[in-house]
Amino acid sequence: MQVHTSRQIPLASLALLLFLLPAGCTRQQSHTTGVPSQVLLVATSSPVIHAFSAQILATDNGVRLVVPNGRHSRDWRPTRTAAAEIRDAKLVILTGAGWEPWSERISLAPSRTLDLSAPIIQSLIEIPDAITHQHGPDGAHSHKGFVWTTWLSPQLLLRQLPELQSALIKVAPDRTDQIQRESGRLRTALQPLADLCTQLKTIVPQKQLSIVTDGPEFLYLLQDLGIDPVRIRWPLSSPADSAVLQQIQTNAQRFSGQSPLMILNDRRSKDHEKPVLESGFQILRLDDLEQAAPPRSVIERLTENVKALQAWIESAPAATQP
Repeated sequence: MQVHTSRQIPLASLALLLFLLPAGCTRQQSHTTGVPSQVLLVATSSPVIHAFSAQILATDNGVRLVVPNGRHSRDWRPTRTAAAEIRDAKLVILTGAGWEPWSERISLAPSRTLDLSAPIIQSLIEIPDAITHQHGPDGAHSHKGFVWTTWLSPQLLLRQLPELQSALIKVAPDRTDQIQRESGRLRTALQPLADLCTQLKTIVPQKQLSIVTDGPEFLYLLQDLGIDPVRIRWPLSSPADSAVLQQIQTNAQRFSGQSPLMILNDRRSKDHEKPVLESGFQILRLDDLEQAAPPRSVIERLTENVKALQAWIESAPAATQP
């Protein structure tokens, strides 16, 4: 006997309902509009880690650089919508070392957050001093703590890569073979740079090197080479005012007769070169990789940095014997 009720759903209607239901947990309601939005697979604020994650996963879909282009992660404050998007991501990758102070304002789930500074904590470099400056809407401020540009060191990147690979496999287990294969390719690309740094480190003591940097950004790369430079305090957004000129001239006199080198951030204005050259310095510009620069890849840009330093080190005069 068949029993019919008025609450039965016609088969065609049931099929349509099942078709319209979202699959899995890839979509959620927007926190501001109520419109379904895609849940991020990976959220990060480092262009380097964004590029690596996209390469390892072989997709840009769902891998988001959450800090707007042209903004500095250390001075960015996420909107309510951006904060919700980051919190809901399946994996949030933090560079650490002070690169994401905004993360302290967001309740991130520890099980879905990877801090890449953890495996290299013993190698982090403290900022010995901080200068008050302004490059955003938040007014004058200063940065203390650690140097944040850990991604400029091929050796540190190699130590972080296993953690990144494991975290990506956890959130995308169906892509394990892909993740392992692309992680291996990255390792193969980074290892020669790390080896070259180690090789150059054996040459550095034999050379007469007098190096000054315009900030702390390149200290990890120089540490790979065994170079401990003199650092002046010269924010990228600041002109060569009297305080900066005094630092430049003092160090020029300190290294008088030694063909000193000033390492300048490649994002610095060309106008900033004039007082440096007039004080007797040679100039070497390096890329801090804080901003994306397509179509050049991260590996290409890291290689250009190391090769530029190699050329200068190898051309430097031999150290005088005691």
